[in-house]
Amino acid sequence: MTITWLDQSSQKLVVEEHVAGHDSGTWTYQLSDQWFGIVTPIRGVCQIERRDDHGWRRTTLTPGEVCRVAPNNLIRLSRKPPRHLPFEVVYIQLSVEFLQRAPETHSTVPVRDVSELQTLRAFDPHVASMAQTLLHARKTGAGDRYALSAAHYLAEYLLHPFRSASLGTGVFSPEQLLTLRAYMEMHLSENITLDQLAREARLSRYHFLRRFSVTTGKTPMRYLTGLRIDAARHLLTAGSDPISQVGRLCGFPNPENFARVFRKHMGCSPSEYRQRGQCPPSP
Repeated sequence: MTITWLDQSSQKLVVEEHVAGHDSGTWTYQLSDQWFGIVTPIRGVCQIERRDDHGWRRTTLTPGEVCRVAPNNLIRLSRKPPRHLPFEVVYIQLSVEFLQRAPETHSTVPVRDVSELQTLRAFDPHVASMAQTLLHARKTGAGDRYALSAAHYLAEYLLHPFRSASLGTGVFSPEQLLTLRAYMEMHLSENITLDQLAREARLSRYHFLRRFSVTTGKTPMRYLTGLRIDAARHLLTAGSDPISQVGRLCGFPNPENFARVFRKHMGCSPSEYRQRGQCPPSP
């Protein structure tokens, strides 16, 4: 079953729901050069594949995770073996032209190429929640004006709307902190450095570190580690990936480092946390 919502007046946003039952096979989407895509499951677990120059890359998506797909890319969705249970996903398409023109009307930091936003899997509960909100709005009769507002907001979020920090404030605004958090979550599996974060904030390393610490009460790296632990907790309880892979997806360089840092924050090992379902933090 597919439900489609198109911003008819401006062709900026498409929202579709796809429900794969027990008898469903593979669901294939070929993005044109006019659309940027986001796929997120809202029920069940699905297997997703994207084709690139090296062949098909495959991973598993669980609720709270998204796959962002650049224009001219082919993706395939299917039920995850071995149980092949049904799943439900929301598929959002945002106009590339709209993404490219967003910086003209908003104080958004532009990207050189929207393909920079692409990722096979990322933990992004904000977009996952937004997808369900859009689907509900469509089903309850929201019109093109709502779709246009949603397209503006989604473009702002994807393009990291980071206003230039006022040197006199000494702290980040909630919007600026949200943008930095979104950047961290988008690149969670990568080796994020302090210099990269400072460049994203358009500040020197010294001023960025000082301002971030004043705003959050934590250093950027400690804050980042907290995001990685939160993502790992979600993957451990909601998915079935090997623990070593969970660590890599969340940015831990090796299983030993993952186990040590996780135990420090949660008071138990990743395997123990998965077995228990939840574990209280150590005092």
